[in-house]
Amino acid sequence: MPADPISEDLERRLFDEALDLPVGAERDAWLAGACRGDQSLKLRIQALLRVQAEETHFLPESLPTVITPPSEQPGERIGRYKLLQQIGEGGFGSV
Repeated sequence: MPADPISEDLERRLFDEALDLPVGAERDAWLAGACRGDQSLKLRIQALLRVQAEETHFLPESLPTVITPPSEQPGERIGRYKLLQQIGEGGFGSV
């Protein structure tokens, strides 16, 4: 059965707003009032908040500001291969 888009929008909005509140009694009190007695809605949002709190970030907190180019130069060897020349360069590196 497809989810109700209005219900999904409400859940998303309440979840986003709850994230801005400190974890604890203040967030719990706000959520109880925002859900207006809809226990099912409250439980769904609490579950989303738990998952978000447990989620580990796969990106580092800060990305390097300077990316160093590869140090290999024409004439160097990588294993049994000898680099002859650079043939291309793009957003993901050099070939």
